Amino acid sequence: MLLLQTGASKASSSQKEGRLEYWDRADSLLQKHTDRDLSFVWLYFGFRKKEGNLDKTHAICKRCLVELKYTGNTTNLANHLQRKHSITHTQVTTPNTVAEATPPVTNFFPPTLSRTSKRALDVSSAIANFICKDMRPYSVVENEGFRDLLHKLEPRYVMPSRQHFSEKCIPNLYNEVKARVKCDLVKATRVAITTDGWTSRTTEAYVTVTSHHIDSDWNIKNYVLQTRVLNEAHTWKNIRCVLKEACIEWEIKDKNPALVTDNASNMTVVEANLSPHIKCFGHTINLATQRGRNRSC
Repeated sequence: MLLLQTGASKASSSQKEGRLEYWDRADSLLQKHTDRDLSFVWLYFGFRKKEGNLDKTHAICKRCLVELKYTGNTTNLANHLQRKHSITHTQVTTPNTVAEATPPVTNFFPPTLSRTSKRALDVSSAIANFICKDMRPYSVVENEGFRDLLHKLEPRYVMPSRQHFSEKCIPNLYNEVKARVKCDLVKATRVAITTDGWTSRTTEAYVTVTSHHIDSDWNIKNYVLQTRVLNEAHTWKNIRCVLKEACIEWEIKDKNPALVTDNASNMTVVEANLSPHIKCFGHTINLATQRGRNRSC
């Protein structure tokens, strides 16, 4: 590994990096020469590091990577620069030139985006949208492949934690979408809602409520308003409470919404002041067919 004493290597040297382990340009690793009078040649020469120590028996040209013997005198190094690279000491005017020529580390490592910058907020919003639309788990932001993809697309972006998305980004996105849906429902003349209960693979009970209406341009609009955990039994009283709360939350109670459900026994007596209450026609046909088959058997 070659540690630069001062200055920075030219771009052409990067083509020859195959002969060395690597050039480390970080400012914190730059090591200045210990001579009392710093020669200009150390802008273009460095020492190879062996077993944790600098090997000062040979100096390496950063331009062509040629190794020259070094005995404490820089004359041969200066002659090499003049003969091979047309560089003379007249290019250095003050003792501080070396330090001034050293580029900041940010020149080689692009700065990261501030989390509150517009670009970072846009990327985080896009990730939150991806999680919601594709129904991905929050842990996707910790996946190595996903992080590599984001780094390729925007290397300045610093991936937040999964808690940042679950506690901030997704709730913010939910509130934005909810506001738009509410605005759309307010403009509707009439609204119909449907509901059904279901059980997850982990035996958790849920009730989902959807809405349907036709807008002013005669386009059918369908929204999944909510999916709520129903810890109580799936009785008609509990389902009626869920429907009432949904109508109030989504501000459609004054729309006199119609209710569409299946023909399950716990749905047949659900009213919740929703009229008309229409039973699913497809479910009715299915039940009639099953009863007919059972009687024929």
